[in-house]
Amino acid sequence: MMRLVFAASVLAMSAPSFAQTPLRAETAQFSEVTTIVSLDIGKLKGEPARLCWSPDGSELYLQTREGPFGQPNAKLRHYTFSAASGTRRDLDAEPEWASAYWTMKSAQASPDDGQFKIEVRTEQRQQRSTSVPMGSDMARGGVSTAQEGTSAGDAAAAAFGAQGNTTHVMQLKTEAVGEFVNSVIVPGLTFGWAPKGRNAIAFAAPKSGRVVVMDTVGGKQEIAGSHDAILPAWSADGGTLAWLQRDGRRKFLLQVTRVSPKS
Repeated sequence: MMRLVFAASVLAMSAPSFAQTPLRAETAQFSEVTTIVSLDIGKLKGEPARLCWSPDGSELYLQTREGPFGQPNAKLRHYTFSAASGTRRDLDAEPEWASAYWTMKSAQASPDDGQFKIEVRTEQRQQRSTSVPMGSDMARGGVSTAQEGTSAGDAAAAAFGAQGNTTHVMQLKTEAVGEFVNSVIVPGLTFGWAPKGRNAIAFAAPKSGRVVVMDTVGGKQEIAGSHDAILPAWSADGGTLAWLQRDGRRKFLLQVTRVSPKS
């Protein structure tokens, strides 16, 4: 019942008037997170690649792809899910409205302020694939001896266990809104701009995957209970936020919350 009532409230909102209200993230109010449907990626085939709202808020479009991002001629599949019931429809191609939505959602700059934009920096990071101690016996928790030091064997083992990673960081003001390690950058996978007038963005924090809403002055707030999220997506009226939350190895939950300014 909660799901049906929630969806009805989504459709009842007036998109133009609601979206024109700027959002102050720190004082915004978020409803209890609701799950629309559980998605079995094993059945849908491929990995989630795009999530878009229909203009009237009645359904969400999901695109999945087989193969790594950036790979040409990847197999794409297309689905829509009812916001009211979670009912799935299989499509032959993405809906006409999805392309324009994705272009706005995944843009470099806010639709409200071209100066509020994402910059990309690239870092080389060292990460150990295994825990290899250095410093002989003392480093291993043993007893120090007069002969201790870092042996050639220790150094070789440590070098073997260290891996160089190329990390692309998507930076907005002081916040990292996406990190891609040894991978191509996928705009929109970890963030989504709110529609024009809302002055806000939602993104998945790189380390925790929690959904964070931030406004153009830098105020922010995490969505309670969110984690391991991807593809945050705002409804056209700016009043509902959806995302996919990983639920085990091959499943995602399509989740939503109502967003409103403090009354």
